[in-house]
Amino acid sequence: MAQPRFTWTVPEGILPAVIAVSATVVAGYTASTLETPITSEVGLVAVLPPAYWIGIVTLNVIFAVSLGRGRPNPWLPAVLLGCLVVALYGAASLATPVPRAEVAWRHIGIADTLLRNGQLDPGLDAYFNWPGFFALLAVLSSATGLPPMQLALWAPVVNALLWLAALGLVVRTLTTDRRLVWLTLWLFCLANWIDQDYLAPQAFGFFLYLVVLALLLNFLGARTSPGWSWSPAGRLGWWRERLPTDPLAARRVAALLVVTVLAVVIVVSHQLTPFMLLASVTALVATGRVWASALPLVIAVMVIAWLVYPASTYLAGHPPLFVNGVEAAAAANVSERLAGTAGHLLVVRIRILLTGTIWILAAAGVLIARRRGPHDARPVVLVLAAAPFALLPAQSYGGEMLMRVNLFSLPFTAFLAASALLAMQPVLNHIRVVALAVLCSVLAVASVSSRYGNAQFDMFTAAEIDAAKRLYELGPADAMLIAGGHPTPWRYREYEQHRYRTVQDICESAPDAAICAQLVHASARREQSGAMVLLNRAVKSSLVMQGAMSDIEIDGMEKTLARLPGVSKAFENEDARIYRIEPYRQVG
Repeated sequence: MAQPRFTWTVPEGILPAVIAVSATVVAGYTASTLETPITSEVGLVAVLPPAYWIGIVTLNVIFAVSLGRGRPNPWLPAVLLGCLVVALYGAASLATPVPRAEVAWRHIGIADTLLRNGQLDPGLDAYFNWPGFFALLAVLSSATGLPPMQLALWAPVVNALLWLAALGLVVRTLTTDRRLVWLTLWLFCLANWIDQDYLAPQAFGFFLYLVVLALLLNFLGARTSPGWSWSPAGRLGWWRERLPTDPLAARRVAALLVVTVLAVVIVVSHQLTPFMLLASVTALVATGRVWASALPLVIAVMVIAWLVYPASTYLAGHPPLFVNGVEAAAAANVSERLAGTAGHLLVVRIRILLTGTIWILAAAGVLIARRRGPHDARPVVLVLAAAPFALLPAQSYGGEMLMRVNLFSLPFTAFLAASALLAMQPVLNHIRVVALAVLCSVLAVASVSSRYGNAQFDMFTAAEIDAAKRLYELGPADAMLIAGGHPTPWRYREYEQHRYRTVQDICESAPDAAICAQLVHASARREQSGAMVLLNRAVKSSLVMQGAMSDIEIDGMEKTLARLPGVSKAFENEDARIYRIEPYRQVG
């Protein structure tokens, strides 16, 4: 009797998953071989090895092929998406052992202050008027024992995964097409160059914002009648006749309670996100897409109540919203950023082109959606994509409002762009698969260029970290600490014990380097304990690249400052110098 032959079949999707993971390992390893400082004016894109780009292209090709089959493997896209997040969002974390950008260091210092003091001081800093995120960070660090620096280092990867998980819940309420869900998440990942996923209240608030939208669309959604009247009475009747999509009242009430709690957390954690949430929820209710009609009023009361009392210290001199006008908003968010060296301007243009590409594809998705009739989900998507733009002329937000608007709109412009790329085709032919792979690969290169275009000054060297540490060791407990500019790894400790200023802020109106040095000198000597001045490589690169000062002006300011009375050099290494400036009473 013949023995049965043993056969072994590789489960579908295993081979491409193994290739994807291998490509990610190669990309991650090559990124880890980079050394700081990054010398290129266009950031990491110019110094990442070819093997990194081979890994990125491989991920995009595998994803395009899997999507072209019509019914993608249920778990393979999730593996590919995780690999893409690690390769893109983790590149800088693998290249350096410390967090990028000054702001992450500052947030560590705020959480440390809350943990040590156990109380809030709203007058100390604007951040202390919205302490929710920092209190959570302090508790998380204390309870788990995880070093805050490691939390900050890997926050972009963790936050990106959280965002994608929440966005997946949102998109699944908009379509039953799994290809459209995965392509939306993929495009969001590629187009999210805004770099707000570091250890910050904005990242936390955006995650909760997406969770709230998922709850609203899943459990608190509403159905409207297809009829429409342009008369006010007809529109009001149409709105009142909407019905909840979830038939279980208990589930709707539970969802509403969770949404309310999350809205409270958002309100106490960030200045801007509550207004974005209010705009989006109001738009959904006004268009009849959400059943809980009183929710915008509830959120508005929360926001006003927090601003009037807990955040009143900040509100007294900093109104949360004020009318700038379109011209002022454009100047702060666009024209003022179009300055600097040729490399920096190239990065800015790539950012604009990347965003513009997604918006053009989204517009094509809107046109295609017109063929699907009134029951298509795109009207909801259009409402959510447009709602954040209502805040654009109201507040410049330090010149970042357009970037924040783009972030809150991106989940839905990505959905519309994905709709255009799929174009209602049940299966993508070979030409379309190749085109999709090429497009995604190009977007990935643009994403790395945009996200890490400032790597020359927002990735710190070991020498700069050491100098910041010595700044606290050398300075008196109550001395004012002055940095050259904002790309400085400081304020991560003793946050409340010092006054902090920057040369860039002190010399904002100074006509030349000599007067700038005099202003810094006078400001420092008026302090009771004097001041410590830290000038580092990253600040110099930042000022030069962004066109604020030239090499000659920066060097001239430092030479003039070093010769003034009461100034002595306290520390020096290859990337930083620290000067001690004695107060008036200790000189002469």
